[in-house]
Amino acid sequence: AGMSAIVTGGGSGIGLGCARHLLRDGAHVTIVGRSEDKLKSAAADLAASEARGGATVQYTTCDVTDEAQVIAAVELARKTTGKLDIAIANAGAGAGGPIFSTSIEMWRYAVDTNMTGTFLTIKHAGQAMAAGGGGSIVAISSIAGPLTHRFMSPYCASKAGVEMLIRCAADELGGFGIRCNAVRPGLVPT
Repeated sequence: AGMSAIVTGGGSGIGLGCARHLLRDGAHVTIVGRSEDKLKSAAADLAASEARGGATVQYTTCDVTDEAQVIAAVELARKTTGKLDIAIANAGAGAGGPIFSTSIEMWRYAVDTNMTGTFLTIKHAGQAMAAGGGGSIVAISSIAGPLTHRFMSPYCASKAGVEMLIRCAADELGGFGIRCNAVRPGLVPT
């Protein structure tokens, strides 16, 4: 209750579910994503049905692969309470197909969204948390991170990278009072 949180990819799926639970627990939540229409609709729905005890929800468009946009989104989330307590690095992209026919564009799309987006979220949310005395960062990985999934090499490799990144972040940021974890969901209908 009273904490400030940012959720990337917060307009649908796992991110929307995380935002919903944070609001129910009384947090001030900023959801971010690429689609303003999806975010606007999600924020209105959340505000009408989930906010408890003064909790608020706001949104901003943000491509997590664009550092300037991540900085702006983190700053917006931090302004709500003057600090940032929680970051959920959820924005992700799937990419499938046989290795032989995987284009470099498909590879880069998965790696940039899943790994670079998570890195930028950790980097800038972590700086805000360190300035405020600590917090919690949760990256959404996948069961595909530690296990192979045929025809999903870009996705699997990028989620394995997310898991190593979060371990490195935990090692580095723990001294600032920042807890870093990853969660491995399986298949989700969205």
